[in-house]
This record gives sequence, structure tokens and C-alpha cells, in this order.
Amino acid sequence: MIDYFREVLDYVFDHGIGITLCGDFSSHTPSGSNPHNRQIVINTKWYKQRQLPYITAHEASHVLNQDSGVLYYSGTAKTPIEAKANRGAIDILIPIYFQDMEREFADQYTFMEEFEVPSFMEDYVISKIREYYAN
Repeated sequence: MIDYFREVLDYVFDHGIGITLCGDFSSHTPSGSNPHNRQIVINTKWYKQRQLPYITAHEASHVLNQDSGVLYYSGTAKTPIEAKANRGAIDILIPIYFQDMEREFADQYTFMEEFEVPSFMEDYVISKIREYYAN
């Protein structure tokens, strides 16, 4: 898990996004982003530790999408902005996770379990895995 988190952090830095890793928050304080300032804050004490790469990619997606306002991770896709950030997180994680994996071993269940991706993202994950291996 640490390797995936590190690779997502590299992705964030490579895209000129500033990041603050904070371990002083409550385990239920959401991470957030300020796209205008190209900054994200990640709560490293989040109660679902396996989600940290997904959350970091989600917050980075807000910046890359140039969303407006200050946004916080909620784990839901109740708004178009959050849905797009969730899809962006998957887009970032797919090539990181599957880079050294043969197609016959690739499946959405293991991927989603690894990062505790919400189940409502399954159809998108399936389509992105297929797209990844088609290229």
C-alpha cells in the first residue's frame, strides 16, 4: 500500500500540485483541496488507511479539473464535481496498479478492495481496466 501511495504522491508532484500530509486531524476529518491554489491536504490518520492513495488521487483530480472552491472528500458522488473527481482518481490509479500485471490477473474486485473504492464506481473501473489493456 505504501508503494501505491508513494506513486500517487509522485504523480501529484509531477503535475505541480502542492501537498500537505497531516497526521494531526481526527481519523474522520476528510482530506481536501484548493484547486485555485493547486494545493491538497491529506489526512494521513484517515480511518480507512487503504483509501489514502484513492483519496489523494481524488483530491489531485479536483485541482487538475480546475474545480472551484475548497473541496473535501466525502466518498460519495452526489454532485457532478465529486463524480468527476472520483473518475479522475480511478484514471490516476489504474496505470499505477496494473503497470506490471498481466491482463489475465487483472480484475476490478481486487483493485477496488485494495483501495477501498466505493462500490458505485465498479462500472467505471471495469471500463477503465478494459481501456488500459486495449492500449
